[in-house]
Formats: sequence, C-alpha cells, structure tokens
Amino acid sequence: MEGSPAAAPAFSFDTVKQGISSVLSVFTDNLTVANIASVLGLVIVACLTLYLFYWGARKGIAMLQSAFSGHGFHI
Repeated sequence: MEGSPAAAPAFSFDTVKQGISSVLSVFTDNLTVANIASVLGLVIVACLTLYLFYWGARKGIAMLQSAFSGHGFHI
C-alpha cells in the first residue's frame, strides 16, 4: 500500500434528479382519466376471469372425483 488512496470524486445528485424528473414527466404526460379507467377495467376483467376459471376448475375436479368414486355425475 503505497501512498494515500486517491480521493473519490464527489457524487452529484443532479443526474439522479434529472432522471427521476424525466421518468415522472413521461408518466404524467401520458396519464389521463381514460388511461386509468382502461387499466382498472383490464384489472377487474382479469381478476374476474381468474376467479371464474378457478371456480370452474374446482367444479370440474369435483365432478371427476365423484364420477370415479361411484356416485355418478351431479351438476
């Protein structure tokens, strides 16, 4: 270890601030009520679809189990 370690250059937060502000400006420029409504609509439809698929899969599995256990199909 010869000599003293070189001093690290001072970190500037200006580039970080510029990056954050540019990302926020992209979001706020494209943020409208119609976009928010469409995203919420897509999320609600996706959740309902997943729920109905889950319910249908459970119903189908229960029907198959009852058919193989000798009780016949019950709808």
